[in-house]
Amino acid sequence: MSVIEHLLELHLVDRQVRGLRSRVETAEIYHRTQQKQLEDIESQLGQLQQQCRVAQATAANLETEGNSMDARIEKFREDLKLSATTKQYNTVLEEINTLKTERGQVDEQAIAQLEQAENLEEDMKSLDGRITERKTLVVSAESDLNERRSEVSERLNELEIERAKKAEAIPPVVLEVFDQTADDYEGDTMAEIDEIDRKRLEYSCSSCNVSLPFNLVNTIMSNANNVHQCEGCMRILYVTEEVRGALVTKK
Repeated sequence: MSVIEHLLELHLVDRQVRGLRSRVETAEIYHRTQQKQLEDIESQLGQLQQQCRVAQATAANLETEGNSMDARIEKFREDLKLSATTKQYNTVLEEINTLKTERGQVDEQAIAQLEQAENLEEDMKSLDGRITERKTLVVSAESDLNERRSEVSERLNELEIERAKKAEAIPPVVLEVFDQTADDYEGDTMAEIDEIDRKRLEYSCSSCNVSLPFNLVNTIMSNANNVHQCEGCMRILYVTEEVRGALVTKK
C-alpha cells in the first residue's frame, strides 16, 4: 500500500476515534459548566450570608447603643429634677434633647440594617432554590457523562488500538503532519482533488476550493507516496479513482 492509502485508512479510524471522544468531551464540558454555575451560585450565597450577618450584628450593636442612650436620658431626667438653677436646668434639658435626636438617628440606622438583613434573607431563599435546581442538573449531567463513558469505552479502546497500528505504517514525518492537521481541523485531515474542467486541466481542493496547478495534481497522481498539503487549508491532498481514471484516459 502507498503512503496516501495508509493515510486514508488512518483518516477513517481517526475520525471515528475523535467522534467517540467528542461525545464524551461534550458531556464533560456540560458537566463542568453545570458544576461551575453551581459553585458560582453557592459563592453568591456565601457572600449574602456574610452581608446578612454583618447587617444583623450592626443592628444588634445599634440596639445596644440605643439602650445605653436611653439609660443616659433617664439619668439626665433625674438630674433635671434636681436642677437648682435655671441654667443647670437648661443645660441638662439640652443634653436630653441632643441625646433624643441621636437616639432617633440610631433607631433609623438600626431599622435600615434590619430591613437590609430581611432583604438579604429573601435573596438567600431565592438562591437556595436555584442551588437545589442546579444540583439536580449537576447530578443529571454527571449521570449522562458516566453513561457516555461506559457506552464508548470498549469501542474507543478498540479503535485507539487500531489507530496506533495503522499509524505505524506511516513515516514519522508524515504522521506528524497528519496529526497536526487532524488537530487543527478536528479530524478533517484529508482533502480530495476536485476536477473543475478536464479539458482546461483545472483542479481544486475539495475542502477550501483553492485552485491547484496541474503539475501538482500530476505529481500526486504519479506517485501515491508523495504527500502534499493544500496551500490554502493545509489538508493532505489525494486523488480519487474517478479523477485518476479521467486523467489516465486523457493521457
